[in-house]
Amino acid sequence: MSAPRPLRPLLSRFLLTTSLALCLAAPAHAAWPDPTKPIRVVVGFPAGGGADALARAIAPALSEQLKTNVIIDNRPGAGGLIATDMVAKSAPDGYTLYVATPGSFTIWPNLRKLPYDPQKDFAPVSVLVTMPNVLVTGANAPYKDLPGMLAAVRSAGGKFAYASGGNGTIGQIAAEQFKMMTGLQMQHVPYKGTTPALTDVMAGIVPVTFSDPSAKPLIASGKLRVLAVTTATRSAQFPDVPTVAEAGVPGYDVTNWYGLVAPAGTPADVIAQLNKALVKVMAEPEIRQRLAQSGMDATSDTPTQFAKLMATERARWGDLIRKAGIQGD
Repeated sequence: MSAPRPLRPLLSRFLLTTSLALCLAAPAHAAWPDPTKPIRVVVGFPAGGGADALARAIAPALSEQLKTNVIIDNRPGAGGLIATDMVAKSAPDGYTLYVATPGSFTIWPNLRKLPYDPQKDFAPVSVLVTMPNVLVTGANAPYKDLPGMLAAVRSAGGKFAYASGGNGTIGQIAAEQFKMMTGLQMQHVPYKGTTPALTDVMAGIVPVTFSDPSAKPLIASGKLRVLAVTTATRSAQFPDVPTVAEAGVPGYDVTNWYGLVAPAGTPADVIAQLNKALVKVMAEPEIRQRLAQSGMDATSDTPTQFAKLMATERARWGDLIRKAGIQGD
């Protein structure tokens, strides 16, 4: 039996008002973060490298800001590509994050067809640190500075080698930029991460590497000798070390960075909460000091600024890769 005609407008308004009230009262998604559910920060390299050092430095403070556990998940291999692809396919719920590096987001897209799209499959959160790469050699190497190394490369007849943390990493790009600007030949020896590369450089198995600044403690202990930093100006973390440009390769400039991204589709308010928390974390004096010990300068920016940085570098490194004839795996 239908409602009497005079009551129908009133009934319709009641139902509409009730529906609107229920919609406004219901959240778009469950409250985030759930304090019973940990947030996983994935690192595409072994423990001990720069990306790992960053993640472990910020995890306790980020956990405190977000009121939930933050755990580190190391997934090394293929220069970070395995972990990057895994995160791209993870649920966009804010509980899986990734320490982005130039390799997976600005270099490899120019080298091969990837199982993920660095622009479409990820939501940038913030840059976290900037830093130089450091050109290092073993403590027992015969050359004491960059001019001495340049002479050694020239006399090696194309047999001089450099190590990197893997194909498509910023360490390889730094070396290939160096080769192109000097006209010298060096053979690339890729490793599954910075730590094993540094181990072999210390042992004299490979002469040099353009390492991330996680090499700083090994430099301080005398196990490695630093020849130059790759940035255009001297680093506050290595104030007495000349730049590559100062030491013999004018115009040379390669800046490294790490940031945090989430899978695409992560709610905008979750990204905003993460960004707000990270801005506070990266401003903490203890965090800044700890990262400085690893050669990194703590910073932060907006998701939009981070996206712009990655787009700019994809274009820059794509141009270098084409000119140098660099091939992916």
